[in-house]
Amino acid sequence: MAETPMDPSTAAPESPTSGDVVREQDKIMLVLAYLGIFCLFPLLTVKDSEYVKWHAKQGLALMIVWIAWAIVGGILNFIPVAGTCVYLLGYLGLLIVSVMAIMKAFAPLRWEIPVVSAIAKKF
Repeated sequence: MAETPMDPSTAAPESPTSGDVVREQDKIMLVLAYLGIFCLFPLLTVKDSEYVKWHAKQGLALMIVWIAWAIVGGILNFIPVAGTCVYLLGYLGLLIVSVMAIMKAFAPLRWEIPVVSAIAKKF
């Protein structure tokens, strides 16, 4: 199955924008951006890269989603088996999203995670 070229007016939000370059000194910061509380390091220390700041804000929003899911998971654990399964599936999904976000950051792409991006835009 061959992919058809997309209309430029409907370009995906994960396309690279001008100036999105992964510099050597930014690589560790891009990883830290999606590792929970460590997202604060690139958010507070990197001043010269809008690309790293964008991913750090995405990572901060993702951390808020992780915390919200932990609260929901605490409630779900009162349902013996089904609640625990849903809780663990949610954590697995968030882990997969975090890994995908790190991979997209190295591409360099600005991948807007569906729910997380709406939160990140408010920062």
